[in-house]
Amino acid sequence: ANICKGENMNKKYCYVSECVPGQIIAEDIYNDSGILIIPKNAVVDENLIEKLNNLGIIRIQVLEDAFIDPNLLEIKRDYSKNVSEVKEVLNDIVTGKELDYKKVNQISNSVYSQVTSNFGIINCISSIRDADQYTYTHSVNVSLYSMLIGKWLGLSDEDIKNLIEGGLLHDVGKVKIPSELLNKRGKLTPEEFEIIKRHVIYSYEICKNIEELDPEVKKAILMHHERENGSGYPYGIKGKDMNLYAKIIAIADVYDAITSNRVYRKRKNPFETFKEFEEVGIGSGNFDIKILLTFLSNIATYYTGSKVLLNTGDTGEIVYIAPHCISSPVVRVGERFIDLYTNKDYSIVEIL
Repeated sequence: ANICKGENMNKKYCYVSECVPGQIIAEDIYNDSGILIIPKNAVVDENLIEKLNNLGIIRIQVLEDAFIDPNLLEIKRDYSKNVSEVKEVLNDIVTGKELDYKKVNQISNSVYSQVTSNFGIINCISSIRDADQYTYTHSVNVSLYSMLIGKWLGLSDEDIKNLIEGGLLHDVGKVKIPSELLNKRGKLTPEEFEIIKRHVIYSYEICKNIEELDPEVKKAILMHHERENGSGYPYGIKGKDMNLYAKIIAIADVYDAITSNRVYRKRKNPFETFKEFEEVGIGSGNFDIKILLTFLSNIATYYTGSKVLLNTGDTGEIVYIAPHCISSPVVRVGERFIDLYTNKDYSIVEIL
């Protein structure tokens, strides 16, 4: 998919009758009363074409070389719908209602329907990073990443579906934690952190009596903050006592947290995150090495060909990611090839 990022792209006029889903509108469109009806950079779909026809608009300006895959548009629509439904589920719990498992299962099925859309999933998550919606997007993102990890590990369909449900519900207990603590900008006091840590117990208590939920999923919800080396919580158990789902969701949870904007912290780009995982995941033994390497090696491949901004102000393209150092790819800048592993003066600031 060639996705518009800048203002300096060629424009062309296109008759509405010849427009196709995925084109990007290059101008604000107003009605006869001067009211904005379609903003610039809107993506053409069937509904938008119908709207233009109803308004009697014959032709519009679109970006000439920019196009978004309609499949990606569908993934984004499903993603937004799932986030809204997660919000409903959590808000119901806040008002004292029980967890609506039927709705969770519907969201889970929607997520599972994208199991073959690896690129679309990663692209979608990367483009939607709203700090104010973090509580809800995080649940959906963790379910998607957990699904991908399960797929890359070759797990069964049943396991993958269980992972999706575990990802959706892993943080449901945070509804019982004061929002001022969850969104605190400064460092948490030891007492405040103890309160935050209770969310795994609350999550388990909310889910433990749901008969339709697999017992291993319930364990994963309780244990997703445990660590291989025993440094996690709530019980400080080691990897041998964690189930597979918990180990997978733990990695998906941390990866999404680091790569998401928060009210108190700016997100890190994927390559900064890969480096952090190499240090705290592999170096410190926090995560299951096999699962972590499977995740990192697979997800990194989707950034080959990505445009990046370097710390020098140069823009380039990732042309090679070595399996032994995925946090430091080779970037082409003009005619130069810069190996970030051997040339430490360069680093990736942003994926463009």
